[in-house]
Amino acid sequence: MNVVGRIVLLAVCLLPASGVLAQDAQPASTENAYKPVTTIDPAIPIDQLMIMVRPLTKQELEGEAKAWFELLRNKSRQIAAARLGVKKTNLAMSAKTEEAAKVSLEEAKAVKEKTEAEAKQAEKEIIDAAQKELGVDNVPKSTEGVDKPEQETPNTEENTDAPAKSSEAADASKAKESFLADVSRLQDQRTAIVDRLQVVLDSLERKGGEVEDYHKYMVAVSGIEVDTSDVAATWSAVNGWIYSKEGGYRVGWNLAKFLLILLITWGIAKIVQRTTNWLMERRLRLSRLAESLISRVIKNVVMVVGFAVALTALEIDITPIVAAIGATGLVIGLALQGTLSNFASGLMILINRPFDVGDVVTAGGVTGVIHQMNLVSTTFRTFDNQTIHVPNNEIWNNVITNITANPTRRVDLEFGIGYDDDFEKAEQIIREVVENHPLVLHDPEPQVVTHALADSSVNIVCRPWAKTSDWWPVKTDVTRAVKRRFDEEGISIPYPQQDVHFYTKTLDTVLPTDG
Repeated sequence: MNVVGRIVLLAVCLLPASGVLAQDAQPASTENAYKPVTTIDPAIPIDQLMIMVRPLTKQELEGEAKAWFELLRNKSRQIAAARLGVKKTNLAMSAKTEEAAKVSLEEAKAVKEKTEAEAKQAEKEIIDAAQKELGVDNVPKSTEGVDKPEQETPNTEENTDAPAKSSEAADASKAKESFLADVSRLQDQRTAIVDRLQVVLDSLERKGGEVEDYHKYMVAVSGIEVDTSDVAATWSAVNGWIYSKEGGYRVGWNLAKFLLILLITWGIAKIVQRTTNWLMERRLRLSRLAESLISRVIKNVVMVVGFAVALTALEIDITPIVAAIGATGLVIGLALQGTLSNFASGLMILINRPFDVGDVVTAGGVTGVIHQMNLVSTTFRTFDNQTIHVPNNEIWNNVITNITANPTRRVDLEFGIGYDDDFEKAEQIIREVVENHPLVLHDPEPQVVTHALADSSVNIVCRPWAKTSDWWPVKTDVTRAVKRRFDEEGISIPYPQQDVHFYTKTLDTVLPTDG
């Protein structure tokens, strides 16, 4: 903290509170009106200014805002005078006579001198009043920011009164360069004042003050004005902004901070995600589906928070954004009732855990392998390699069949033989095939029994058990082996058939005989 900062902060802390209370209790007279103190140094560091305005009351902040606003207004007038000087020099450079050029240059000089004198006098009065109020006269001014010593610029009057070897056009060109340099310098100073006024206005707004008019004026006078009809002025404005401490350097540094914060946030999010997965695997032992979802949600939350912090590095106020999100929350909730229903269903699925990643599930009219899940939908991978997204509401509100939830599974087979075939021999063949298959489990014991006498066949049920992962190979292998053995043993597998019987009668039995 520099000397000015120490003196100002100490003086503000030692201000008598009784005067403030008296001002709040009764209307202030002209003699006892609040006098701003933060303007003792127009280049005061912003972090120190934040400390100074925090304890001030609404009435005091209003006085501070008016003082900083006056500094901003004077700086804007100086910029306007400098820009007007550029216009006047353009007229001088295009004048047909030296007398007309000289008049334009004198007008530009007069406007500049008058505006600068008024602005410096107003700034001196504001600073002197703050010093007198704090009792710290003769405080050395800061060399940073807006009060940085002005660089020497060519004297317009000397140029206009130069010897004959320099033409009026050359004098006008030098004067124009001087005015353009002044515009860039004054714009930097104006930006610095705007930043400090914004600190005061933020504190005033939090304490119930009206700041809309101040903001409108700040928006109106801020920014860079480019005269596209004047190439030299345009290039000077752009070039001056790029190399300006409050312009290009500031934007570049803010952009670098923005990208750096995003990069750091991404790294932190990855670390948090991995740590969350490790904790859930080792400590909580949740399902893989829940672990994946929770870790991704936490990662996204970290990224959102980091992005919000990164926006502040770009000097973007995220408070209105957060307020707008809160205000529109109800409307969004009503518009997204179906999504909220899917969200609730997703939570119920996570809590009850009817399936996990990698399970084969029939739910929501889809059968496939569970790939992943979020709070809105669940992703299935079908056996023909299709990816299907099913809303969680469709899954939770219907029957869920987890085909691979258990380690073992029964294989249901049914074989039909002809009525003329030996069903006991057929049972024995099926039993031998099942018992000789290496993937069939012996516990529970396979069941082979004649089940039904159907219209066209005698049906024999075969129910072996296998590991869930071996269910499909057992089903297909047993079916093929039984068919092969039936063919070898001459046991038929009849087609569905229907017997049709025809009855005939002679004419003698149908027609009556004569008398």
